[in-house]
Amino acid sequence: MKRQHIIAAVAVALVLLIAGLGVLAYALSQGAAIPGLSQAAPTPTSAFSDISIPENVQITPPPSLAELADQIRDDYPKLADLLENPKLGSVYKDFYLAYTQGGKETALALARQRGILNDKDEVVMTLVLDTEDSDPLVKELEAEGVIIKARFGNKINIAIPVSVIQAQIEAEEPDLILDRLSNLDHVVRIELPFGANPKRGALQTVQGQGVQVTMADKWHAQGITGKGVKVGVLDLGFAGYQNLLGKELPENVTVQVFGDDSAFTQEVHGTACAEIVHEMAPDAELYLAYYDGSDAAMGQAVEWLIQQGVDIISNSTGSSGLTPLDGSGFSAEMADWAYQEGILWVNAAGNEADVHYRGQFTDTNNDTIHEFLPGRDILPFIPAGPGYLTKIIISWNDWKAVDQDYDAILLDKDLQVLAKSEEPQSGEEGQLPLEGFIYEFNDNEIYYVAIINYENKARGDAVFDVFVLDGLMHPDFAVPAYSLGTPGDARGSFTVGAVNWENDVLEPYSSNGPTADGRLKPDISAPSVVSSASYAPEPFNGTSAAAPHVSGAAALVKQAFPEYGPNELAQFLLERAIDLGPSGPDNAFGVGRLSLGDPPTGEQLASAPAETPAGPTAAAPAEATPVAEATAEAPQVGLPSPGESPGVGLPTPGAGQQPGPPPSQMDEDTLGLIVVVGLCLVCLAGLLFLVVIILAVMVMRRR
Repeated sequence: MKRQHIIAAVAVALVLLIAGLGVLAYALSQGAAIPGLSQAAPTPTSAFSDISIPENVQITPPPSLAELADQIRDDYPKLADLLENPKLGSVYKDFYLAYTQGGKETALALARQRGILNDKDEVVMTLVLDTEDSDPLVKELEAEGVIIKARFGNKINIAIPVSVIQAQIEAEEPDLILDRLSNLDHVVRIELPFGANPKRGALQTVQGQGVQVTMADKWHAQGITGKGVKVGVLDLGFAGYQNLLGKELPENVTVQVFGDDSAFTQEVHGTACAEIVHEMAPDAELYLAYYDGSDAAMGQAVEWLIQQGVDIISNSTGSSGLTPLDGSGFSAEMADWAYQEGILWVNAAGNEADVHYRGQFTDTNNDTIHEFLPGRDILPFIPAGPGYLTKIIISWNDWKAVDQDYDAILLDKDLQVLAKSEEPQSGEEGQLPLEGFIYEFNDNEIYYVAIINYENKARGDAVFDVFVLDGLMHPDFAVPAYSLGTPGDARGSFTVGAVNWENDVLEPYSSNGPTADGRLKPDISAPSVVSSASYAPEPFNGTSAAAPHVSGAAALVKQAFPEYGPNELAQFLLERAIDLGPSGPDNAFGVGRLSLGDPPTGEQLASAPAETPAGPTAAAPAEATPVAEATAEAPQVGLPSPGESPGVGLPTPGAGQQPGPPPSQMDEDTLGLIVVVGLCLVCLAGLLFLVVIILAVMVMRRR
């Protein structure tokens, strides 16, 4: 064998080796696992590994509220009427039943456990009206001793002191105030306060990693720091922000509180989000808007931010399963309103990819109980435990007619009934295709939820979405697709998923799209698991950490191109994002991970296009919500108008009808193929090296 042949063979082997290693490196950067080398990341649902889920269980539903009403009508006629009141949430009926059966302390214990009692011994709820003129009703409520917490549009947050309820029950002429309130003019529903959640996964000077990863530091070096840009941070708590002023936050910030202020100084979530915005855009002006999680307080906060003239709103809060996920619903309308006012609304996608189930009603044995998986009539989950309110939300695709009635049952590990959610779905005004529980569990044991076709009257074709918030869902039941939160589904929302800042791997909790009407979401992804002063020494994890990176980046672009509106800001970021996952936009990463790229030159600044008008700019009246026009006309942020394009990429066929496979499944198959190709190239290189060595040895022996 000639020397040149050996050199050529070695060169070919080296090329194959480099190509193979390059392919494997790319696969690793996208989150692929290489057999024998990659260490699988532990999943948050590993707690289920030693738990056996019972099959084909026999569940005996508790008596319905109608049956209970018949049983007590002779002794408690007013309570019987209340149990049959379709406007009142079932948890409030349980409260009155507990009071009647066990007295005040029993009722208070139930109210605390079910999340309807605040720390002032007040029963809290939201009144939903058929009008936005609430002034006359507010006067009636205050005359009854009801406390008004917040009001906006057609919603009023109220609190009723337990002492008022007790006095009316124990009076010579007993009276049930909730029954009377539900029958007031214009009241169409009394809601359980599910509210919004912060989208986090988990006080020294701290510099987060996102500044370098997104190349914001290069913009800073060119003097682009967000100066002259106003950024609003909408959140559920800003504890400790004063201690960070002049360090992790600007020396001065503007703060306003809306609704019940009890969490304002207890929750650090908003402070951590503001830290990231400040790191990304250190000279931007920050407006911190606290709201208590309710729609009414959110409306007030958004209205205030609009009045302050902010350019960007960063919102790392949201709710799951409470709206159709098609861009409608109160909080989505708030995002569209801000968009119409020329504001870029940046929203966390949500952290529910691994705590979301989706499936069509199945009942092969005709026992009226939904089978989540073959032979599995119950969905297992583990709650956060004492001191935390776990939310279990069940909704289905009957948002227009609302005449398919299902109920939900909460069971302990021994399959004993703990609670039942029995909201009516008979097609009447104000009803929702929604059941759920807010519950403080006494331990971290396994619990179950079951779904029942009420009196077997529903058609049985509903597609359910189930979310377990502040808890873990068994991985066999989790479906990442359609796990997006709202207002991340809004057309006016620039929605952000989360990747690990170190390796660009999608975080397992990062909520996936599409929306129910087939639009791609999230729009973009950004770094998470970053350092912060507020959460130190633990990292700040969640799409909550990702969203303010995008908000801060948008502030830099706004300074560089002050004429840019929300469309242009979003499009600038979309065009520079680094594609991750399968090639092109997808419902896990969006278009890819945020990257600002190199800062613009003077020539680029001079040639910037003019702003595209977003819509009407007139401010809304103080107690009105201008949502109808915004929802109807707002084009997709950063994208063509809906009439021109359905969004980034292609719409999902049949979206919102049948549950499809999670988008991540396709990603894993693609990455698996890439890994195989890479390993084959490396093996070929190794084989060629071996052949060359063997031949070289043989030649040397002959000599």
